[in-house]
Amino acid sequence: MEIEIRSVKEILLEMKETSEFALSLAYASLMYNDEELANEVFSLEYELDSLTHELFKVAIMSGASRREAEALAGLLDIGRAVDEVSDAMADLARLVVKRFPIHPSISWMLYRADEVIGLVRVEEGSSLISMSGEMVRDPVNLAGCEVLALKRGGKWIYNIPEELEIERGDILLVEGPMESLETLRALASGGEREDYVPRAPLEEMSDEVRRMAEMLSSMRNLSELSLYLSYAAMFYNNVEIAVEVKRLEEELDELEDEFYEVLFSSIKSLKDPKELIPLIGIASSSERVGDAAYSIASLVERGITAHPVLEMVVEESEDTICRLILEEGSEAAGRRIGDIDLEEHTGVWILAIKRGLRWIFGPKDSELLMEGDQLILIGKKRGIMDAVEILGGKIIE
Repeated sequence: MEIEIRSVKEILLEMKETSEFALSLAYASLMYNDEELANEVFSLEYELDSLTHELFKVAIMSGASRREAEALAGLLDIGRAVDEVSDAMADLARLVVKRFPIHPSISWMLYRADEVIGLVRVEEGSSLISMSGEMVRDPVNLAGCEVLALKRGGKWIYNIPEELEIERGDILLVEGPMESLETLRALASGGEREDYVPRAPLEEMSDEVRRMAEMLSSMRNLSELSLYLSYAAMFYNNVEIAVEVKRLEEELDELEDEFYEVLFSSIKSLKDPKELIPLIGIASSSERVGDAAYSIASLVERGITAHPVLEMVVEESEDTICRLILEEGSEAAGRRIGDIDLEEHTGVWILAIKRGLRWIFGPKDSELLMEGDQLILIGKKRGIMDAVEILGGKIIE
């Protein structure tokens, strides 16, 4: 049984990280209209299908008691939800492979997102040259950006080897806040910068296009926030967080309906009717991710205790979740989140704040931190410890 549980842990850990990677790569393939990135999303989808099958097989072989069977059934529900996320992202990648025209609102939705996906070219004189693959994997060394892949000699490298060294001419595909991306471009430029900007200038966008871009951006942000919150709900067995995931899922449903109303009322302004398909695809994919997140969180709502292996999965995940409290005298108390630059310095971001009986989910940079606030952080383990030191808080086990 010990071997089986370990196998379940390994499968779930791989599923979680693979689905999150597919999420980022799918949007990157859309942003840069890159078929190679899109094809990698398909590979990840196939990999997740195999992992889902393996997860079911291990659960069936476990010979669990009735009580254990309920916990294992919860794990299978999580496995199905994670697989649904990858299927939604594969549908986005197909839009690139089939070469559907990308509406300007999609380009601006991706360019102005909270987490921007960027291409960074390493130029002569850059301080990144000779940096090892092991160091590149740590967002702290990339101004708070997470590296998704590296392109060298015309080929993408997705699992960057620890012994690899950055060379002049390498292109990094990274994800992070715009401020972090700009800092990284300065580090990589060696004096010259080449920023990506969508072809259609923002000033030329109609009010309808701006509105659609804003709505698509909101849907994407809400869907990803709900996914992270669903893991937090399971990890802490927290009904309040699970209820918030349900609220986000309902909000996504409303946004999707509202988006379609705006879209179909402005259909005559589309240059090409085929632009409809990617617009509908992104809205639908965001809603599907929200549904998958609630499938996970609903287990907590229904009182199904998380299997012990789930805690191991979250703890050993590349991105881990941590809860801390801002104690009296904390340096972060009385400061706004944006002024701390936590994500740029540590690669860690604040997922939610509990203040008294109230939860603040996805807090903005303008949010003022206070003594006694409980923060849920997400990021790499090394970054988490740095973030705790910067915030001056105490980890709550």
